[in-house]
Amino acid sequence: MISHHNDTGSATVEFIGLTVLLLIPAMYVLITISQLQAAGYAAVAASDQAAKTVGHTSAEADAESRAVSVVHLTAQDYELDPDMTTTTIDCSNPVCSTPGTRISVHVSIDVPLPLVPTFFGTPTRIATMSATGHHVIGEFE
Repeated sequence: MISHHNDTGSATVEFIGLTVLLLIPAMYVLITISQLQAAGYAAVAASDQAAKTVGHTSAEADAESRAVSVVHLTAQDYELDPDMTTTTIDCSNPVCSTPGTRISVHVSIDVPLPLVPTFFGTPTRIATMSATGHHVIGEFE
């Protein structure tokens, strides 16, 4: 005896099932990778520009606050939270504006998991991207 099995309409269900199982996780991975790449670029740009800012600030007392402002602005440009950044400034001489001084600015940016809420007040982070920018004060700057 021959059985006539009707399979009409099952392709739509399979398509929706595969979309949920494959496409949504793939999109989440792409969003996460783009966040990591943006944080990496932001850390490099912020550390480089902050080191130059420290070197070219005329008032020594304003140098640190201006460097932190540069780091925060750079994080905002890359659509990252400025509060997730940490900045460390190190000068080879006690006065950073002295010719021959090597200025190092280390910037770290915590990258949270996208679309995941904070637990107990701390965001869930996937990685910390960091970079160090250097600037040497020239003789005639």
